[in-house]
Amino acid sequence: MIAPVIGIATLMIGSAYLGLGLLSIGETISLHHYRGWSRFGIGFALMAASCGPHHLLHGWQLLQGDAVSWPTLAATLIGLPPGLIFVWLRFESMWNGQGDRGIIASPQRLMLLSVVAALLAGGLAAWNLALPPATEPSFLVLCISSAGTPETGDALAAASFVANAFVTVTYGMVGWYLADRQVRRYLSDGSWSLAGIALTGVFMTCALMHLIDARACSSGATLAFDLIGIPASIYFLWIVRQVHSDAVTDWNRRPLMGAATAPARPSPWSGANARSGSPDPVARD
Repeated sequence: MIAPVIGIATLMIGSAYLGLGLLSIGETISLHHYRGWSRFGIGFALMAASCGPHHLLHGWQLLQGDAVSWPTLAATLIGLPPGLIFVWLRFESMWNGQGDRGIIASPQRLMLLSVVAALLAGGLAAWNLALPPATEPSFLVLCISSAGTPETGDALAAASFVANAFVTVTYGMVGWYLADRQVRRYLSDGSWSLAGIALTGVFMTCALMHLIDARACSSGATLAFDLIGIPASIYFLWIVRQVHSDAVTDWNRRPLMGAATAPARPSPWSGANARSGSPDPVARD
């Protein structure tokens, strides 16, 4: 019963990634004439191009009878709430609604929530690594060869481990920069971005899921998208780091609330008079 539930949830996650990626590309192309190219949006779309198919294929395999571990179940359930919130905000904005909004919460409560989330993530990671392998380990005492000849299976399992372990680090760093940005926002105006907090949770749980996948060392159809995820995650981490340090002029310097419409007059941040606007880089992307 667990495998079908997690399979359906994983399919939903993959569909959300692909939908948000297509939405980011569509907005980047349609709005670049007066807002410039959103490098954050491009990076998000590249990330979604690897994570979306990965989750779709993984969900389909679960529905076909693949085994599912308890850490996978826990990570999926933890990752659903921030993912659903972020998707809701994005589509609300697309349908001429409010979209992202500031929320008032004490830093003590969010710190407590962060500590609880960190303990859960650490516990799940330790639990996952402590699980006994189904067969003899074949790569760094962690990987399991499950397809093809021993030589081919070992090579694919090793590649799967490297790819998933790599994006675990890069997407974890993305989540760290997003979280730090939210702290800076609170120190500047006393509020938190609901979209920013949700996206932070998405990337933190995304990193955790990839760590669990690295332990499983799948050598199936998801490997190609895992390998694509390496350069995609490098670019996305780079642009998030640039936006975080205000080293690039992206859509974070072009505030846009509600529906995306052409401005009635020239924007004050255009040309040589560019100046910083909203501190949240993820309000639209």
